[in-house]
Amino acid sequence: MRRAIALALLSFAASVPSATAAPPTIAPIVTGPTGDGGWYIGDVIVNWSISPPGYTVNYGCAPSTSITADTAGTKVECAASIGSDMAYSSVTIRLDKTPPIVAPAPNRLADAGGFYNHTLTLNWSPRDPTSGVASCSPSTTYAGPDATNITLTGSCRDRAGNVSAPVPFVFSYDATPPVVSKVTASIGRKTATVSWQVAGATAVSLVRASAKAPTQQRTVYAGAGSSFTDRGLTTGRHYRYIVSAVDAAGNVATGSLNVTPGAASKERLLAPRANAKLRKPPLLRWRKVAKAGYYNVQVFRKGKKILSAWPSKPHYQLRRTWRYGGHRYRLSDATYRWYLWAGYGKRSAHHYGSLLGQRSFVVR
Repeated sequence: MRRAIALALLSFAASVPSATAAPPTIAPIVTGPTGDGGWYIGDVIVNWSISPPGYTVNYGCAPSTSITADTAGTKVECAASIGSDMAYSSVTIRLDKTPPIVAPAPNRLADAGGFYNHTLTLNWSPRDPTSGVASCSPSTTYAGPDATNITLTGSCRDRAGNVSAPVPFVFSYDATPPVVSKVTASIGRKTATVSWQVAGATAVSLVRASAKAPTQQRTVYAGAGSSFTDRGLTTGRHYRYIVSAVDAAGNVATGSLNVTPGAASKERLLAPRANAKLRKPPLLRWRKVAKAGYYNVQVFRKGKKILSAWPSKPHYQLRRTWRYGGHRYRLSDATYRWYLWAGYGKRSAHHYGSLLGQRSFVVR
């Protein structure tokens, strides 16, 4: 009987930890794809390794804890004991599976008509609420060539190592101004008919200023035409006209000239009047120039010279048809501009004075 009691006491004593027993060893086991800087970039599972056997879980220590949502820091804990000796361990999981959200950030809005017309600087505006942004594609500067539907791309990387897909920025660029040429004027006693040629423009304006007060300007014409007659001018006063042409991208080109309306007797060209509407070939007439042996008349249509003649008298009759430069031309419905020079001496000497004048007329 005593032997049985002794054996029972020994068995009970072996099953109860002593006050000096060591606490358990706890270590987390984390599985999942790792990124940069201690971040995970895919689903994470946390398990625990606890030894030796015979421990008691105090709290936490859940097997196969899954973390699938982005988090800047989720703590997983485990506490276990052997007898009165307790151990504790924790692991903080930082998970970011989402690449940055990226938007193009040009340094300004389009200048006009959806076009940029001078140097554009393009940056990238990212947003990453979990790990934050680490870097983006470098800034891009674009200064040509002119084109439409230009595409520049960029991407950003977050601190976890996720990289966004390339983000496009599509735009149009035109930094080439229109061309303004052949700004001329036919001057009357109190009028000035200003004419011009433009290429690549969507609108034209004509500004008049007094030579004595150049900053006091007035727009006298705005539209898409090629000439304008300004009336009510003061004889003998000096005026300056500025032709401004603008294209769809907002580029502007200018041309200018100075005019001084004078007495009608000073006008060299007599007929037809400026911008006359005609139904038959006109007789071009001008004032006789002293000592001039002949004259040179040149006629243009759509910017192309279609006639050059050398009459000896101060007039020239245009025909319905004629030949010039090996081609036959017809006086069809169009706008024509004629120019006049006086020639001196023998015609073979090609001795001409300055331009005597120019005018336009319209055949309908």
